[in-house]
Amino acid sequence: MLQLSKFEPEVLYAFPFRNEHSGTYVYHQHDFLELSIMLEGYSDYNVEGQWRRVVAGQALLFNPGIHHQETQPPHTQSLQLHIGFRHIALPGQVPNHLPFKDALISLDDYQAEFIANAQRIVEESQRPTVFGHTLLIQTMVVEQLCWLLRSLPENSVSNDYTELHQGNASLDQQALVNAATYYLDAHYNEDLTLGTVAATLHVSAAYLSRTFKTIQGETPISYLTRLRMQRAKQLLTQEATTVSQVAHAVGYQDPYYFSKLFKRYFGAAPTLIER
Repeated sequence: MLQLSKFEPEVLYAFPFRNEHSGTYVYHQHDFLELSIMLEGYSDYNVEGQWRRVVAGQALLFNPGIHHQETQPPHTQSLQLHIGFRHIALPGQVPNHLPFKDALISLDDYQAEFIANAQRIVEESQRPTVFGHTLLIQTMVVEQLCWLLRSLPENSVSNDYTELHQGNASLDQQALVNAATYYLDAHYNEDLTLGTVAATLHVSAAYLSRTFKTIQGETPISYLTRLRMQRAKQLLTQEATTVSQVAHAVGYQDPYYFSKLFKRYFGAAPTLIER
C-alpha cells in the first residue's frame, strides 16, 4: 500500500466542465499531468491514436507528452472534472510521471471514494469567493491523488521519495492560463473574443492577455488562431468540404477573412491544400 507522510503536488487547476455540444476537439498534449474524471454521461477519447469510450465512474490520466482529444457524440452530454498538477517524483520513475500502464485507469476497490471526492471538488468549485476555497481545493485534490495512487498495483513508494518543487508563476496565474487554454481548446469553433473569454474566467481582458503571454509565450488570440488554423488544415484534407464550410467549422463567419488568415499562416491559399 502507498504510504506518503508528505504529499503536496502543485495543483494547476481543478474545474468541472459540462459538455452539451457534439464535436471533436483539438488533438493535443500537456507538459504536466492531467486527470480527467467522468462524472455524468460519456464521451469518446482518442489517446495516442486509440479510441475508447469513457463512461461515468471512469477516469483518464494523461502523463506529460501523451496526445489526446475528446469527441462528444451527437445527442449526448457529459460532466467531467479536470485536474492539472505537477511537481511529483516517485522512486524509479521519471519526474512528473505516474506508472499506470494505460491512460484509462482501473480504480478497483477505491472507485467509490475516488468519485465521491471528485463530486466534492465540483461542489467546492462553485464557491470561489468563500473563505478557504483555494486551500480546500488543494486539500481535496491531494486526497483525490492519494485515492488514485492507492490503486497502483504493487507499488513500493516510500515516504522518503516525494520531491516538491516551486514554479516561477504563482498558482493562481498558472491555474488561470490552464483554464483559459482548456476553454479555448473546447470552444475554438465559436465566435470568441478576448473579452468573452476573460469574462467567462472572471478576470479583465488585459490581465488575462498579459498573464497568458507571460506563461505561454503568446497571447490568447494568437493561441486561438493557431488552434483554428491547425484544425482547418485537417478539415481541408477531407473530401467534400468547401472553404466556406471549413471557415464556419473553426469559428470564422467570413470565408474571405478566413482565407486571408490561412494564407498568411501557411503561405498558401486553403484551396491549394491537397485532399
